[in-house]
Amino acid sequence: MIEILPWQQKQMRQIFEMSKQDRLPHALLFSGPDGIGLKEFSLFFAASRLCLTKGSNDPCGHCQSCELFKGKSNPDIKLIEPDIKTGNFHVDTTRDLVNYTSLKAFLNNDMKIIIINEADVMNRSSANSLLKMLEEPSSQSMFILLSHRPSELLVTIRSRCQKINFYPTYSNESIDWVEKNFDNSKFSADLLLNLAGGAPLKVEALLEEEYLENRAQYLKDLELLNKKKANPVNIAACWNKLGAKSSIHCLMQLTNDLVRLKLSSQVKNITNTDLIDDLQGISNRLDLLKLIRSYDFILLKYKELTGPMNYNSLAILEEIALFWKNYKDSMA
Repeated sequence: MIEILPWQQKQMRQIFEMSKQDRLPHALLFSGPDGIGLKEFSLFFAASRLCLTKGSNDPCGHCQSCELFKGKSNPDIKLIEPDIKTGNFHVDTTRDLVNYTSLKAFLNNDMKIIIINEADVMNRSSANSLLKMLEEPSSQSMFILLSHRPSELLVTIRSRCQKINFYPTYSNESIDWVEKNFDNSKFSADLLLNLAGGAPLKVEALLEEEYLENRAQYLKDLELLNKKKANPVNIAACWNKLGAKSSIHCLMQLTNDLVRLKLSSQVKNITNTDLIDDLQGISNRLDLLKLIRSYDFILLKYKELTGPMNYNSLAILEEIALFWKNYKDSMA
């Protein structure tokens, strides 16, 4: 049976207290960084809410509802997610959802729960249809919207949801969880958690993408570009092969560390603590204004790459590499 993650206890207590006082709304919005476990949390809550055995906040794991949940076939839970290939919701998603909300609950709990993962990527038409359902809610339906970028949701949708925030976690419980679930002798659990931005579930992706091993190469590339000893087009092509989104995210982290070291030499202030010597050396050779403007530029390009527009990833990486190489010339 699904379990609550250790860093989500506060939010779960908040929701169960609302339920206990009969203040649970018909629509909830769970927001937090990617890798914090919004989907896992929503499924645990749904299983708990629909459990037919009363007297506990945890799903019993044995009733009809829980058995169907374990088999991913509980008819009173509908999980809607964007298409893996396109990153968008299917055009018939809203129509199916309208039909589903019009039906009665299948089990004797008088409640259906609709979970919409990455709700912020809904197109305008789907978002307006969702808004209408939130404005005229079915007495038997509860909506749970999950979003890493809640500001991208329509204001009118956000205003009709009770928001539950999940923040990056660096607690001892989170570090212990990372240490237990990712057996990695090369990197410490607290370093992995820092590199994941306080999102424990993101650690696995960092390890699979060889993100940690590539960081030193990104630093070398930045220094070569700064000294005008590398072709920015070739550098960008290498970054693109490693993954555009991952590359820009790493460049942001490293540049942020360089800025922090320029302002203070304390190791505790940076993310890539294991690269302190390389970072300190590069930071000493660069001026603060370039580092700050470089970080702002990379952040801008990251937003373009992850936004709704279909930008060319290689072109974006070339812009970043050219900026690093030509900064002094362009500012002269």
